[in-house]
Amino acid sequence: MEGDYQYASWVLWGLIIYVIGMLGVGYYASKRVKNTTDYIVAGRRLGTFFTTGTVFATWFGAGPCIAAAGYAYLYGNQGIIIEPWGSALCLLLIGLFFVKLIRRGKFLTVPDFYTKRYGKTMGAVSMAILCMGDIGWLGGLLVGFGAIINYFTGVGLITGIILSTLVVVVYTYLGGMWAVTLTDIFQMCILITGIVVIFFVAMGKLEGGVTSLFSNDAGNNWLGLNQWSFIPTPESAANPEYENAGFFFYTGYYGWFYWLASWAAIGLGSIPSQSLQQRFMAAKDEKTAVKAGLLSSLMYITIAMLPVLMGMMYFQLNPDLTLDQAMNEILVRLAVEYLTPFLAVIFIIALVAAIMSSGDSIILGVAAIAGRNIVGLFKKGVDDASTLRYIRFFVPVVAFGSMCLALYFQALMNLIVLSSALLGVSLFFPMAAGFFWKKANKYGAMVSAVGGAVAWIISYFIYLPMTKEMNTFEGVLDFETAMWDAAYIGSIWGFIASFVLLVVVALLTQKINPPLPLTDMDGNPISAKNFFGFSKRSEEETG
Repeated sequence: MEGDYQYASWVLWGLIIYVIGMLGVGYYASKRVKNTTDYIVAGRRLGTFFTTGTVFATWFGAGPCIAAAGYAYLYGNQGIIIEPWGSALCLLLIGLFFVKLIRRGKFLTVPDFYTKRYGKTMGAVSMAILCMGDIGWLGGLLVGFGAIINYFTGVGLITGIILSTLVVVVYTYLGGMWAVTLTDIFQMCILITGIVVIFFVAMGKLEGGVTSLFSNDAGNNWLGLNQWSFIPTPESAANPEYENAGFFFYTGYYGWFYWLASWAAIGLGSIPSQSLQQRFMAAKDEKTAVKAGLLSSLMYITIAMLPVLMGMMYFQLNPDLTLDQAMNEILVRLAVEYLTPFLAVIFIIALVAAIMSSGDSIILGVAAIAGRNIVGLFKKGVDDASTLRYIRFFVPVVAFGSMCLALYFQALMNLIVLSSALLGVSLFFPMAAGFFWKKANKYGAMVSAVGGAVAWIISYFIYLPMTKEMNTFEGVLDFETAMWDAAYIGSIWGFIASFVLLVVVALLTQKINPPLPLTDMDGNPISAKNFFGFSKRSEEETG
């Protein structure tokens, strides 16, 4: 079907007009960029509407729109624990426990926090990990963008990835955070409209309506798993052959580790993400940041469930897709098969908007780290104007690195999830302890970050023989699936090692490495008082 859509020219012209509009917004926003603070965090002037909009649009990208629909088609609820459930958990946790302190610190980048709390060496470690993680995330998004272009035009996936990279780079380069915020709001409106329209159209085609999707039956998805199982299915509750026992057929502690990893990969791993925290840093005050976190979590689990349900719907309408088709084509197939040409064009633009709204945020975030923090390691006394030039220089550099990763792996959801897991096993516990545990020190944080990643890598190789055996059918090994399964299951040991090493090493080295106080960018102490999101008073009010 690739490239054979009757109205492909409509889609192309719609995308061209849309892209021109985004470039125009980037040019307009560039006129408001006067300094680094304007470029990185929009001058810290975003209200609740804009902050919520940019958080939601950034998070609601290719994962829920394309991959989650495919995972729901293939695996039911077991496939969507990672996305959208894990992402909604992330937004809820950061809104309740972290955003007040993030905003209170006046940080411009996440490494600013690690540097202030643990010193320059830990700041450098965090820079390397954050850049690797977010570049992998962006690579996954570019795969999704390229897949849409490929489907409707017949242009090869590689060419589609390259074209999509160029588009996102230009308007991000021009306007920075203000351009990203304005385009995010516009993209969010288009996306929600498109998702809602196609949901109700598809529901009308479904025999029995949407209620037919809510039975916990093993026959409602491609792999025959229990449709709405929220925990690994006990073998005694599965069919007599235990064909759908456990989690993705992994039983015993393997299944529980896989299940926990599905929640933790994005649910905890994305909390230290630059592209997420940057939005809260741009909020005008603490209350605005909290509202944005909680509202975006609510919006996310509400809106993001629509593509999930559409993936389940499409299995009932057409259960014969291949694995690759399910992972990349369900929503575009729904648009092609059930929408009028005009509405189909609007919906395809909505999908592109979802991907672009996440991609631009990641490019800006990593470029900010590179231009502000990494350059600062090697050049002292860089003035604000020079820092701004460095950040802009790194915008295309970051995009090029992510494009190369996308071209090599061409795997949307796995790149996104593993990138978040890397941040989780390395940086989540040092961040949480940095805010809430006064005894956390540099040695504990560094060993935690490196040790968590090393434990994950070792665990991967330990579990790989088992996952290879699980993914060998009639003598044929599906190595790619075995590889991802081993990475997911092994990540739990990375989280455990990161936590244990942080606590043990910090306690053992208190005398030789006294903890640094938590301070803001001006060197003033930060109080963790009234950190909780539902606390009615902010630091400014309590003094």
